[in-house]
Amino acid sequence: MNTKIQNTLNRLHNEANKNLPAMFWGLSKAIFRPLKPEDMKDAYIAVSREQGELLYKTIVEKGYKNIVEYGTSFGISTIYLAAAAKEVGGKVITTELLPEKAEKARQNFIEAGLEEFIDIKIGDVMQTLKNYPNSIEFLLLDGWKEQYLPLTKMLEPNFVKNTLIVADNLGMAGVKIYLEYVRNSPKYHSQTIGTNKGGTEFTYFINPNRD
Repeated sequence: MNTKIQNTLNRLHNEANKNLPAMFWGLSKAIFRPLKPEDMKDAYIAVSREQGELLYKTIVEKGYKNIVEYGTSFGISTIYLAAAAKEVGGKVITTELLPEKAEKARQNFIEAGLEEFIDIKIGDVMQTLKNYPNSIEFLLLDGWKEQYLPLTKMLEPNFVKNTLIVADNLGMAGVKIYLEYVRNSPKYHSQTIGTNKGGTEFTYFINPNRD
């Protein structure tokens, strides 16, 4: 990664570290009612530096060009993905539900000099990626946890042999049904990598047969 990208990531990681009270305040609302996306509008819901570097390294080493991300937030993970896409001649299609967050993320992409490698879609991911026309070699799941499974099933026709799906925040309750699916389906080979934030699941689509 060049200095411009590194400087942007350094700033964003520092801001994310200082932003923990906003995240906990948003999460605290779930004590009284179901959590809403708007509760987290000011919160950095970001991958760690270690996770980001692993995503970058994996994409570059495997040469993945067709990259999709669910959950932009303020764009930290997207910048790692796009930096890798730049290296391999690929592109990132990313998604964000909240327009305010999407606009801040867009400014961060410009600061990093990566805007040409990113297409951000704003709105409900089940609509913005519905009838997605292209193949997917790499999918990052880091948005609303209850949508991990329905989104994966919706995008399965776009997967190719050895498409890699990376799911974050395994410790959160909404991820359980997704993990049960990919760990027990013959279509997938799945394993947990590390323990940060409950672990990250690396899942390969090994059986393109869609019987």
